[in-house]
Amino acid sequence: MRALLVVLAVLTAHPVLAAWPERPVTLIVPFAAGASPDILGRMLAERLSTTWAQPVLVQNLPGASATIGVDRVAKAAPDGYTLGLTGDGAMVVRVSMDPPIPYDPRRDLSPISLLVRTRNLLVVQPGGPVHSVAELVALARARPGQLAYAHSGLGFSTHLGMEMLKQAAGVDITAIPYANEGQMLTDMAQGRVQVMIGSGPGLMRRIREGELRTIAVTSRDRAPLLPAVPTLAESGFPGFEAVAWFGLVAPAATPPSILRKVRDDAVAAMAASPMRERVEEFALVPVGTTPEEFASLIPAEIERMQRVLEPLGLRAR
Repeated sequence: MRALLVVLAVLTAHPVLAAWPERPVTLIVPFAAGASPDILGRMLAERLSTTWAQPVLVQNLPGASATIGVDRVAKAAPDGYTLGLTGDGAMVVRVSMDPPIPYDPRRDLSPISLLVRTRNLLVVQPGGPVHSVAELVALARARPGQLAYAHSGLGFSTHLGMEMLKQAAGVDITAIPYANEGQMLTDMAQGRVQVMIGSGPGLMRRIREGELRTIAVTSRDRAPLLPAVPTLAESGFPGFEAVAWFGLVAPAATPPSILRKVRDDAVAAMAASPMRERVEEFALVPVGTTPEEFASLIPAEIERMQRVLEPLGLRAR
């Protein structure tokens, strides 16, 4: 009898944990609608809505290289009803760059799961003279400062990867930032900018339709969908790797039982057809860490990225 009373007391003291979710859940995506993370977030939200029998509402809060949306997650109530889908740019790279971000991902957020890594692609115009990394480097050396590359935000892999390549190759290519992924890809296809690093459904569609030419993969291994395309490491830059990752986070102090449930259900959703096939079509690699694994990865990644940023002149703090 006494044991039963103890159980009832625990359940009464923690009603949120016993019934979560009892109402709609907001998934903050700190990227513009239609961007690769937004498409991933909406697919995931649809699956989780079915699993939880509650709506999962995607809220796009882009800006400041995704830090505006992540800050909103960090300042939300830690009750499981506000989650975030963000990437390494806002969680790792921007920690050591100016302007300073208004949160510390090691203190103000509860990691849930690293869901996917990217296989980024180095692409150029299909009608241009560049068919390989060697030809890109030669053209950039012949025309210093005259070529331009597109990127989707300071500290994202689309930006950082090109800066790493510029330093490794000793070339000067002008950076052009974009707030809208669709416009960035359109300008690439039309030749307003000549090169970029990226991944995701929009990029893959334009590659399939012949609007962009892929000359290298920036991950350690080749992309299964493009097996003939070499890695940058195979193209004269041994050890080169510039990829991104995306994962789920919640406000700090969110109950561990909720974090675990979100993680388990999200990983199951990612592994189920047809979502698994669509993720692989976007040149993404499913991961699915535990909250503990993700939590230990973030400080290690911050330390690693600080070593990368220093020689690039991008580390400001």
